[in-house]
Amino acid sequence: MKMKFLLILLLSFCFESVSSHFDPYGTLGVKRGATLQEIRKAYKLLAKEWHPDKSNNPSAQEEFVEINRAYELLRDPERRKLYDNRGISEDTPNFRPPRPEAYAYSTFDPFDDLSSVFGKGFRFQFHMPDSGLFHEQTITLKGYEKNVLPASARTPQLILTYSDWCMGCVRAAPMWKRLGEEMNPVGISMSTVHAGREPKLARNFGARTDSLPHLVLLMDGRIYQYRDETLSVINIIRFIREKFGTQLIPRVDDSNYEDFLNGWRDNRVRVLITGKAEVLRLRYLALAYQYRRFAAFGYARLIEGETTQIQDRYNIPSTMDSMFVFREEVDTPAAKLSMPDLPFSVMTDVLEANKYLLLPRISSQKILDELCPLDSSRVRRRLCVMLVAEEEDEDAQESLRKYAKVYRGPGKDRVGFVYVSKKGQQAFVQALIEADESMVKNPDRRLVIIWRRNLSSVSFLWIPGTWKRDEESENDGFAEDILPPWNSSQYELTAALKRLFSDDGNLPNETTMKELVDENAAGLLQRIYNRILILLESIKDRIRKEDLLAAVSVIATIVFIMAVAYVMAYLVSLEEETIQAKRSKATSPSSNSCASTASTATLQLKMHELRGETYNGMVRLLKPGCRTIVLLLDKETKAKILPVFHRIVWPYRKNKTLMFGWMYVERGLDWYKQLLSLALPLGEGNPDPQQLESINPRNCIGTILSLNGHRKYFCIYHAKHLEGQQRAAYAEAKNNGLRRRIGRSRGQKKNGEDFLGFEDSSSDSDRSSDVEQGLSSPDDVIHLT
Repeated sequence: MKMKFLLILLLSFCFESVSSHFDPYGTLGVKRGATLQEIRKAYKLLAKEWHPDKSNNPSAQEEFVEINRAYELLRDPERRKLYDNRGISEDTPNFRPPRPEAYAYSTFDPFDDLSSVFGKGFRFQFHMPDSGLFHEQTITLKGYEKNVLPASARTPQLILTYSDWCMGCVRAAPMWKRLGEEMNPVGISMSTVHAGREPKLARNFGARTDSLPHLVLLMDGRIYQYRDETLSVINIIRFIREKFGTQLIPRVDDSNYEDFLNGWRDNRVRVLITGKAEVLRLRYLALAYQYRRFAAFGYARLIEGETTQIQDRYNIPSTMDSMFVFREEVDTPAAKLSMPDLPFSVMTDVLEANKYLLLPRISSQKILDELCPLDSSRVRRRLCVMLVAEEEDEDAQESLRKYAKVYRGPGKDRVGFVYVSKKGQQAFVQALIEADESMVKNPDRRLVIIWRRNLSSVSFLWIPGTWKRDEESENDGFAEDILPPWNSSQYELTAALKRLFSDDGNLPNETTMKELVDENAAGLLQRIYNRILILLESIKDRIRKEDLLAAVSVIATIVFIMAVAYVMAYLVSLEEETIQAKRSKATSPSSNSCASTASTATLQLKMHELRGETYNGMVRLLKPGCRTIVLLLDKETKAKILPVFHRIVWPYRKNKTLMFGWMYVERGLDWYKQLLSLALPLGEGNPDPQQLESINPRNCIGTILSLNGHRKYFCIYHAKHLEGQQRAAYAEAKNNGLRRRIGRSRGQKKNGEDFLGFEDSSSDSDRSSDVEQGLSSPDDVIHLT
């Protein structure tokens, strides 16, 4: 009991007792059955009263947090119903009540004894310093996808993930408050995410419960992880600068400022910022990031000798920071701003008013929507004067640019001047041409006035004339407030605008507008390359040092195993080659070869040509039990038949009793005739040996001889094409095991015409009949004397 009492006293320093349970209705001062409109009205009144910035009460911050907590609970129908039915006030929008069976196995409450001592209203309280700022900046997953993520295309977003039970978050709260004072004036937004309430969003940022607080920078939809171990204002600002990069605002001096200002042909205005600071201020980087689609920025550090020409030409004060906005004219800036400390909001206002050129190019649907917006009202309609320009058509563009600069006619604030490339936007221009029949007679018209009534249709009017510059009449005695007659088309344009902005003005033609092509879009390969870079950077940012070491360890292990396997395979192959070499030496011709001069290694198959020089080694001097297999061929069929023969006899390469070779029929025809003459049976009715002279060498190709020089006999084989009954008879004879042995010792006789080559005709066309007269079985054996 003493230990229990001491435990209660110890926990009393961490817990506080409250006189009543948390009551959201009582906090907002509404009845339990109040409607959502009544709850919202009460919340607005209390929020204004207890807001920390408007109330001097010391407990204003705590009261404001309680008011927000009560409002968040009662505005959610599910959470309100859960509180009304069960008294659960779980402060998380993703909370769901557990299943009823979850209560069946546990009724233990670790704070029952504490409740019995301090009362039913006892609860654990954990107050985080400056926690109100975290709660004010908290975003949900829906708010992130709907607001924060799209806004990152213009404004960098710093997002901090925290939780209620995070001591690091407690220490980071004052720093986060000071950081907000630095970031808000320079155009960088800050938000927080509660890891317990929005776990999916926290995982998307790569936050883990053991690494809170977790900071990320969101720019143009890409998430950059803050990896520094120390969370401080200086380190965070350095981190943001690194992600902006050095190419966002390049350095400009006397050597390159003219090239920089004359680069407006990329359809962007030029913004020149000057100052004496070596390091660019963060607000300039944020401004350049926000307007990177509309303007190219450059920074000139005012140093004597490096920027003297710039200072003298534009009269730049050396004691203040200045910002100059240039359009097409580089001699005179369109806007100028000089102050000791340029406010971000003032710079934004100046750029908003001058973010387009005098004559911008319509290069995408997005630019068309910005410069020629939709307006269905005829009274407030906005018109666009569009020049259809050819490539490198500078004169026509310059003419319309000057017209736009001095135009003082009706509807000046509701008319825009643009140009479009005829080659770059062929589908859009062709739709305007085909919808006007007058363009068939006047195809040289290049100026059109359009009115976008809705997304799918556009009304338009082609202006007569070719709109080309007339040098002779340019500025011919006209005052500045009167339009100079550069060409006659300008009078037509002025009259058309005056008529259209009157009450009865109407655009006669209408067509369906096709969506414009994005001329600046990257190609397929470039997009794939960019995606790969983004993926690699994302993986690099998300992998921690511990994960990287684990991955490197796994990869090193796999590489080591593969290297060991390769070395072992290499050693095994060396051992096999050694064994093969030893076997080759063991089966050399001096040990146990069938031939005295020509031999075959056990693991190789060598074929020798049978001719006079090799006849002794291949036939006459063969040892007992050895035979030579010879293929008959000619020069034309050698390349086709010999590889087939080699493949067939390859399995017998290890047989020491066999030797393989080949012979040209043309060279050995006399020997072949003499060989066959030894096999002819003698007697009446048998073929005359003189018929051997009529052998056709072409019909002998493919014949295979098996020669036994020791016992002086040979076997002959020749494939036959058997047709019809002859094929059936041959198959039946083969199935019956027919085998005929012909020899002098057995006294058998064979018609000489049955042997291959015995025929009267020497024509190649009679080959089939010759084959039919060949050996009736591949196993015929002829004994020689």
